[in-house]
Amino acid sequence: RQEKSFVFTGPSKPIHLFESSNKEQSHIIMGYKGLTFSDPNRYILEVLQSILSGQGGRLFIELRDKASLAYSVSPLRLDGIDAGYFGAYIGCSPEKGKKALSMMQAEFDKLCQQKVSEEEIDRAKRYLIGRHDIALQKTTSVGSSILFDDIYGLPYDETFRFTERIADVTASQIQKLAQSIFSQPSVISVVGPENPI
Repeated sequence: RQEKSFVFTGPSKPIHLFESSNKEQSHIIMGYKGLTFSDPNRYILEVLQSILSGQGGRLFIELRDKASLAYSVSPLRLDGIDAGYFGAYIGCSPEKGKKALSMMQAEFDKLCQQKVSEEEIDRAKRYLIGRHDIALQKTTSVGSSILFDDIYGLPYDETFRFTERIADVTASQIQKLAQSIFSQPSVISVVGPENPI
Protein backbone atom coordinates (compact mmCIF):
# COMPACT_ATOMS: atom_id res chain seq x y z
CA ARG A 1 0.00 0.00 0.00
CA GLN A 2 1.40 3.38 -1.03
CA GLU A 3 1.22 6.13 1.58
CA LYS A 4 -0.15 9.47 0.47
CA SER A 5 2.22 12.33 1.22
CA PHE A 6 0.94 15.36 3.06
CA VAL A 7 2.00 18.76 1.72
CA PHE A 8 1.56 21.71 4.05
CA THR A 9 1.50 24.97 2.13
CA GLY A 10 1.03 27.39 5.04
CA PRO A 11 -1.42 30.29 5.22
CA SER A 12 -2.17 32.22 2.02
CA LYS A 13 -2.58 35.53 3.87
CA PRO A 14 -1.54 36.94 7.26
CA ILE A 15 -3.48 35.61 10.24
CA HIS A 16 -4.03 37.67 13.39
CA LEU A 17 -5.39 36.01 16.54
CA PHE A 18 -6.26 37.74 19.80
CA GLU A 19 -7.39 36.19 23.08
CA SER A 20 -8.43 38.63 25.78
CA SER A 21 -6.86 37.95 29.18
CA ASN A 22 -7.10 40.15 32.26
CA LYS A 23 -3.37 40.09 32.99
CA GLU A 24 -0.69 42.72 33.40
CA GLN A 25 1.40 41.26 30.58
CA SER A 26 0.81 40.58 26.90
CA HIS A 27 2.20 37.43 25.31
CA ILE A 28 2.88 37.85 21.59
CA ILE A 29 4.09 35.39 18.96
CA MET A 30 4.93 36.27 15.37
CA GLY A 31 5.46 33.10 13.39
CA TYR A 32 6.05 31.81 9.88
CA LYS A 33 6.07 28.46 8.14
CA GLY A 34 9.43 26.85 8.88
CA LEU A 35 11.36 23.77 7.81
CA THR A 36 11.12 20.00 8.02
CA PHE A 37 13.54 17.53 9.64
CA SER A 38 14.90 16.59 6.23
CA ASP A 39 15.42 20.10 4.87
CA PRO A 40 19.18 20.72 4.42
CA ASN A 41 18.56 24.39 5.21
CA ARG A 42 17.83 23.49 8.84
CA TYR A 43 21.52 24.00 9.68
CA ILE A 44 21.36 27.52 8.25
CA LEU A 45 18.24 28.11 10.34
CA GLU A 46 20.10 26.87 13.43
CA VAL A 47 22.68 29.61 12.91
CA LEU A 48 20.03 32.23 12.15
CA GLN A 49 18.16 31.30 15.33
CA SER A 50 21.35 31.53 17.37
CA ILE A 51 22.03 35.02 15.98
CA LEU A 52 18.66 36.12 17.37
CA SER A 53 18.98 34.16 20.66
CA GLY A 54 20.34 34.78 24.11
CA GLN A 55 21.55 37.87 25.90
CA GLY A 56 24.01 38.61 23.09
CA GLY A 57 21.41 38.02 20.37
CA ARG A 58 19.69 40.63 18.27
CA LEU A 59 16.23 40.27 19.80
CA PHE A 60 17.47 40.67 23.38
CA ILE A 61 19.79 43.58 22.57
CA GLU A 62 17.37 45.56 20.39
CA LEU A 63 14.02 44.87 22.07
CA ARG A 64 15.02 44.46 25.70
CA ASP A 65 18.33 46.26 26.28
CA LYS A 66 17.92 49.23 23.95
CA ALA A 67 14.14 49.67 23.75
CA SER A 68 13.15 48.27 27.19
CA LEU A 69 10.16 46.55 25.60
CA ALA A 70 10.37 43.03 26.91
CA TYR A 71 10.15 41.05 30.10
CA SER A 72 11.35 38.17 27.96
CA VAL A 73 12.01 37.75 24.25
CA SER A 74 13.31 34.83 22.21
CA PRO A 75 13.12 33.17 18.80
CA LEU A 76 10.83 30.14 18.44
CA ARG A 77 11.52 27.20 16.19
CA LEU A 78 10.27 23.70 15.54
CA ASP A 79 11.29 21.50 12.61
CA GLY A 80 8.58 18.94 11.83
CA ILE A 81 7.89 15.91 9.67
CA ASP A 82 5.54 17.66 7.22
CA ALA A 83 6.08 21.28 8.27
CA GLY A 84 7.70 23.39 10.93
CA TYR A 85 7.56 26.95 12.22
CA PHE A 86 9.93 29.80 12.96
CA GLY A 87 9.34 33.12 14.62
CA ALA A 88 9.68 35.00 17.89
CA TYR A 89 7.95 35.40 21.25
CA ILE A 90 7.84 38.49 23.43
CA GLY A 91 6.27 39.11 26.82
CA CYS A 92 5.72 42.82 27.37
CA SER A 93 3.52 45.46 28.96
CA PRO A 94 0.21 45.70 27.04
CA GLU A 95 0.83 49.32 26.01
CA LYS A 96 4.11 48.28 24.37
CA GLY A 97 2.60 45.51 22.24
CA LYS A 98 2.29 47.47 19.01
CA LYS A 99 5.90 48.72 19.19
CA ALA A 100 7.10 45.22 20.09
CA LEU A 101 5.49 43.77 16.97
CA SER A 102 6.94 46.54 14.84
CA MET A 103 10.45 46.00 16.22
CA MET A 104 10.28 42.20 15.82
CA GLN A 105 9.31 42.74 12.20
CA ALA A 106 12.16 45.22 11.81
CA GLU A 107 14.68 42.64 13.06
CA PHE A 108 13.36 40.06 10.60
CA ASP A 109 13.53 42.66 7.81
CA LYS A 110 17.18 43.42 8.66
CA LEU A 111 18.07 39.76 8.20
CA CYS A 112 16.49 39.90 4.73
CA GLN A 113 18.06 43.18 3.67
CA GLN A 114 21.58 42.99 5.12
CA LYS A 115 24.11 40.20 5.41
CA VAL A 116 24.93 39.18 8.97
CA SER A 117 28.43 40.15 10.12
CA GLU A 118 31.12 37.49 10.30
CA GLU A 119 31.52 38.28 14.00
CA GLU A 120 27.86 37.41 14.67
CA ILE A 121 28.10 34.25 12.57
CA ASP A 122 31.27 33.10 14.35
CA ARG A 123 29.67 33.69 17.77
CA ALA A 124 26.58 31.71 16.74
CA LYS A 125 28.63 28.85 15.28
CA ARG A 126 30.89 28.57 18.35
CA TYR A 127 27.88 28.41 20.63
CA LEU A 128 26.05 25.78 18.56
CA ILE A 129 29.10 23.56 18.03
CA GLY A 130 30.12 23.83 21.70
CA ARG A 131 26.63 22.92 22.91
CA HIS A 132 26.47 19.99 20.48
CA ASP A 133 29.89 18.69 21.54
CA ILE A 134 28.86 18.82 25.20
CA ALA A 135 25.67 16.89 24.39
CA LEU A 136 27.72 14.21 22.62
CA GLN A 137 29.51 13.47 25.90
CA LYS A 138 26.35 11.66 27.04
CA THR A 139 25.77 8.25 25.53
CA THR A 140 22.01 8.70 25.93
CA SER A 141 22.19 11.84 23.78
CA VAL A 142 24.18 10.05 21.08
CA GLY A 143 21.82 7.07 21.15
CA SER A 144 18.64 9.16 20.92
CA SER A 145 20.08 11.29 18.11
CA ILE A 146 20.96 8.20 16.05
CA LEU A 147 17.57 6.63 16.80
CA PHE A 148 15.44 9.62 15.82
CA ASP A 149 17.51 10.44 12.74
CA ASP A 150 16.93 6.88 11.55
CA ILE A 151 13.20 7.01 12.38
CA TYR A 152 12.81 10.27 10.44
CA GLY A 153 14.63 8.88 7.42
CA LEU A 154 17.91 10.72 7.91
CA PRO A 155 21.34 9.09 7.77
CA TYR A 156 21.93 7.41 11.14
CA ASP A 157 25.26 9.24 11.54
CA GLU A 158 23.84 12.71 10.82
CA THR A 159 24.54 13.89 14.35
CA PHE A 160 28.28 13.40 13.77
CA ARG A 161 28.16 15.73 10.76
CA PHE A 162 26.66 18.61 12.75
CA THR A 163 29.92 20.53 13.26
CA GLU A 164 30.78 20.35 9.57
CA ARG A 165 27.29 21.44 8.49
CA ILE A 166 27.24 24.40 10.89
CA ALA A 167 30.80 25.46 9.99
CA ASP A 168 29.84 25.61 6.29
CA VAL A 169 26.99 28.14 6.79
CA THR A 170 27.62 31.52 5.11
CA ALA A 171 26.17 35.02 5.44
CA SER A 172 24.67 34.76 1.95
CA GLN A 173 22.86 31.53 2.87
CA ILE A 174 21.45 33.12 6.03
CA GLN A 175 20.17 36.13 4.08
CA LYS A 176 18.62 33.95 1.37
CA LEU A 177 16.84 31.72 3.91
CA ALA A 178 15.61 34.76 5.87
CA GLN A 179 14.15 36.18 2.66
CA SER A 180 12.42 32.86 1.95
CA ILE A 181 10.91 32.49 5.43
CA PHE A 182 9.96 36.09 6.19
CA SER A 183 8.41 36.78 2.78
CA GLN A 184 5.63 34.32 3.69
CA PRO A 185 2.37 35.39 5.37
CA SER A 186 2.82 35.65 9.12
CA VAL A 187 0.67 34.33 11.95
CA ILE A 188 0.47 36.72 14.91
CA SER A 189 -1.03 35.43 18.14
CA VAL A 190 -1.64 37.71 21.13
CA VAL A 191 -2.90 36.87 24.62
CA GLY A 192 -3.39 39.88 26.90
CA PRO A 193 -5.66 42.73 27.91
CA GLU A 194 -5.19 44.73 24.68
CA ASN A 195 -5.06 43.88 20.99
CA PRO A 196 -1.99 45.60 19.52
CA ILE A 197 -2.88 44.72 15.91
